[in-house]
Order: sequence, then structure tokens, then C-alpha cells
Amino acid sequence: MRKSPASAFTLLEMLTVLAIIVILAGLVLSVGGYVQRKGALARASGEIAMLSSACDSYKADNGSYPYPQRDSSTRTLSDAISPKSNFSPIDPTYAPASLFLYKQLTGDLTTNGQAGTPPDGIPDDGVPRYLKEFDPRILNATKDPTTKAITQVNYFQDPFGFPYAYSTSAAYDEWKWQYMLLRNPSAANTLIRPTGNQLTGFNSGSFDLWSTGGSNPTRNPATPDTMGLEWAKWVKNW
Repeated sequence: MRKSPASAFTLLEMLTVLAIIVILAGLVLSVGGYVQRKGALARASGEIAMLSSACDSYKADNGSYPYPQRDSSTRTLSDAISPKSNFSPIDPTYAPASLFLYKQLTGDLTTNGQAGTPPDGIPDDGVPRYLKEFDPRILNATKDPTTKAITQVNYFQDPFGFPYAYSTSAAYDEWKWQYMLLRNPSAANTLIRPTGNQLTGFNSGSFDLWSTGGSNPTRNPATPDTMGLEWAKWVKNW
């Protein structure tokens, strides 16, 4: 009696199985990436709401939202960043404005209360705190390699690892208009109050706060966002 030949996969069958495995793996990775991004965007939305609430508490005590010292000619910190022109989270205006907001909301201004030193994650004595409890992941901080203790807080960071952007540029526009009007009341008919597209930000009565959602961090800042395509990807308070 002749024995039947042993069954085996053909080369075509093996290639078909391999192709199916590759397709399934790609689907799993893409779905996993989508779910992970959705989770990060949801967390950013919650953190922006938390920071906004702390800013409201700050205003209740101080009469205004946090903004840097101003003069009529120089924009600094949160006055110097605009959601209408600073689109990239690696823009040099992002981190300083975010650190400014951190200091104002947490009362952590220095290291051990020593003037001229960076914040160290511990609120300074006697300084009001408006953000008392938060997820440590929101802090971008330098840590001691041995003890893992924070030695310097750098800024508030979003779930994508970039600074949260905090802008009072629209409020500065309003402030400057009022400043010029007070200095020269006779110019009331010629001084135009900035509104809409004339503002460098969106919320002239408060602040603009956003995360870029991790999108396009190397975007050319010289290219205007005329179609609003960048804003559509952001998590924001306007």
C-alpha cells in the first residue's frame, strides 16, 4: 500500500497568512493609537478646565486674571504669546508663559523662598495658592537623579509633553487702549478700541489657554493660519 504524502503549507499559503497577520497588527496599532490620542485629548480638556477654575479663584481674590507687569510698549510672558500667531508648542514664548501661570496659581515662586531662584515644587510661605491638588503629570520638572525629588519646575505640560499655552495678549490690547485713553482723553474720537480680528488673542476680558494637541510641533511660525486648521486640532478655552 502506498502512503499518502505528508500535508504541508505551500509558499502561497504562508505568504497569505503572513499578510493577514500584518494587516491585523496594523489595525490593532492604529486603533490603539487612536484610543490613546482620544484619552490624551480628554485629559487635556480636563486639565484646561482645572487651570481655568484656578484662574477664576485668582481673579476672585485679586480682581483680575494673572498677567505680568505691564508698560505701554513692551509685551512680556503671557502678554507676548498669541494664539493667532504662535502656533507651535516649541515656540520660545510657550514655556515662559506657562511657567508664569504655574507660579501665580501654585504660590511656588522660588527655591526655599530665596529670591532669584526657580520654583522647586514647594509653595513659598505666605503666598496664596489657587491650585492646591493636581496630577503630577501636569508638571514638567527637573528632578534629582538620586532622590527623584523636584529641583526645578519648568512649566505646566500637556499630555503630549509640550507646554500648556497661557496668553493674556488680547487683555493687553484692551489694557493698552484704556491706558492711551486715560493719558489722552481728547483722543477719544480717534482711538479705536480693538475688537475681533484686531485683537492679538480671543478673550479680551480674560485669557486664552490651550494645548496644541501634539499637532505639528515644527510648524513654520511665519506661515499664518488663515483657514484655522491649527486651531481645529487644539484643546482650548474659546
